[in-house]
Amino acid sequence: MKALSPRPGLVLVWVLLTVVSIWLRPLIPIDETRYAAVAWEMWLRHDWLVPYINGAPYSHKPPMLFWLINLGWGLLGVHDWVPRLVTAVATLADLFLLGALARRLWPQDVATARVVPWVFYGCLIVALFGTTLMFDLLMTVTVLLGLLGLVGAWQQGGWRNWALYGLGIGLGILSKGPAILLYLLPAALLAPWLMGERYAAGWGRWYRNVGLALLLGIAVALCWAIPAVIKGGDEYREMILWGQTAGRMVKSFAHARPWWWYLPILPILLLPWSLWLPLWRGLPALRRAFGAAERFCLAWFLPGLLAFSAVSGKQIHYLLPLLPALLLLGGRALSLGSEARRPGWGAALLAILPFVVLGALAAAAPQLAAKYRWPAWVGEMSPLWGVALSVAVLPWLLLLRRPAANLWLAVMPAVFLVVLHFGVLRIAAPTFELRQLSDAIAAQVEAGKPVALSAQYRDQYPFSRRMPRALQLVDEGEELAWARANPQGVLVVNHKDLSAEQRAAALVAQPFRGGDGVLWSAATLVEHPEYLGGESADQDGE
Repeated sequence: MKALSPRPGLVLVWVLLTVVSIWLRPLIPIDETRYAAVAWEMWLRHDWLVPYINGAPYSHKPPMLFWLINLGWGLLGVHDWVPRLVTAVATLADLFLLGALARRLWPQDVATARVVPWVFYGCLIVALFGTTLMFDLLMTVTVLLGLLGLVGAWQQGGWRNWALYGLGIGLGILSKGPAILLYLLPAALLAPWLMGERYAAGWGRWYRNVGLALLLGIAVALCWAIPAVIKGGDEYREMILWGQTAGRMVKSFAHARPWWWYLPILPILLLPWSLWLPLWRGLPALRRAFGAAERFCLAWFLPGLLAFSAVSGKQIHYLLPLLPALLLLGGRALSLGSEARRPGWGAALLAILPFVVLGALAAAAPQLAAKYRWPAWVGEMSPLWGVALSVAVLPWLLLLRRPAANLWLAVMPAVFLVVLHFGVLRIAAPTFELRQLSDAIAAQVEAGKPVALSAQYRDQYPFSRRMPRALQLVDEGEELAWARANPQGVLVVNHKDLSAEQRAAALVAQPFRGGDGVLWSAATLVEHPEYLGGESADQDGE
């Protein structure tokens, strides 16, 4: 157990995966490059109120993540790894906040508070998204802050705890919008059920304080929102105050999926813990000890899951701020079941089996790439790296039979992802970076030529080579008119099917998302307007 002391050992695992990911993996289109591009325009404009992309106000997300990226650039310099470091630091904060929440929920159970951060980071999905430029693990920070305040208000009272709860709401709105209410309000509203006893100051006082904390959170968010909507104009105001939230809830812009979609996904999100037999063996003990703290976790998780199931648009990362609720219960079950028999060979094999299978699939992928028309980099990958992915987890057949089996299992996803970065993502990196095309665009910008992007492109270029100005967008169908008006310029268009003649006439053509990103000379398009046929509009990744 001493070999994996809780905090230093967990931080060491976090450092290893973070360094390897930042070193070997570039920002990946579409989402990561888009968010970096928004932060980059904020940096160029020195405008901290209204986020922009391609010169237009960006209403899809609030500014907190972009502020933190700019803070990181100010401290560390402008590097493409800084945005991902912001997410990694947020993930590290999640681990400590989750341990603090476990201590508040079960003050007499030191073992649960020690194991829960390991269980959270030991989820494959958390370790994977922990170095990905996304909003959800930052959102998780605000959720945990708010719930720490709520539990403190329940157990101790005091305005400071209510203020922390309100601050969590406000920072959550600034991080990802009103969705924070789906994570933070249910436990507060269900307090009579989860407490199982009368609130000493009376339920009228409790709900009054919930309302005041909600007003505090809204006031924190309005400190940004009011000046931002004044500066951003009517369309920006409409989208940020109503359009984005209402549209995503009623009819998703993208990712519309059936109500039950999360149910089969959830066990996958919880890997490897959903296959860890010692956790399942601890459930009877958890059921016998079921009390207010356990009900708190359910009041946090179940209403959120129902709400997100009812929303039209669904993505796996939307559940990340809810997963700690289940993993707190899982950590508690592991703690209560710690006296059970040591894990056997069957338990160890079942836990590592998905990782062995993923390694086998990676080993077979290069041979299947041409048959199924997978990206070219898949065929360039050595099958030995797939074998290495499977071999890397085989030692866990022994480690998972040791006394510290739970902590060793938490390390396995990070080790698997480290090997994945060396063997798979390192090979894919040049394709993700779109180096050839991005370098060509940057050269045209530096030469002072007019540069435009067909509006169906997906924000993959502006930050990749630090474009010194926002690139011009041209509406679909208007590309030829732009080329005629700017005969010395160049235009970037995505094509689904590119003929040999088109490829030969293009300045640069690079494979991207099942098609090609193509840099055209405006003069070539004026002379051959038929070359503009075959554009493909990829779906928005948000």
